Amino acid sequence: MTRKLGLSLAFLMIFASHAAVAGEGHGGIKTMASILAGLNHHPSSAEKKQLQMIIDDSHASAHAQALAQAMINLDHKVSGSDKAKLKKIAKDSSASENERELANILLNLNHKASSDDKHKLHAMH
Repeated sequence: MTRKLGLSLAFLMIFASHAAVAGEGHGGIKTMASILAGLNHHPSSAEKKQLQMIIDDSHASAHAQALAQAMINLDHKVSGSDKAKLKKIAKDSSASENERELANILLNLNHKASSDDKHKLHAMH
């Protein structure tokens, strides 16, 4: 009985931690929105680790992984190599609405999210 309870708890903890990292089925959207809402110039080391977990998550969409990579590469603005990828995501009808919105927010980012963009980000998380 104790062994079954222990295994059940272990499974529950693994599932819960994966759901938090993967944005509860949303490919890390909540995590990325939260990071962007508080961003000032670039993500912290701890935030970059969270973003790397999204990139490494096999359940995250390719769009979410590209968004997370662009956020890791941020230094006041999106890097030139990430701009083209973000523009594609922003126009891709197969991307979720939140993925397209995150791409647009990143493309317009200048040191931190605008007030309007912060409202959109708060609605995502």
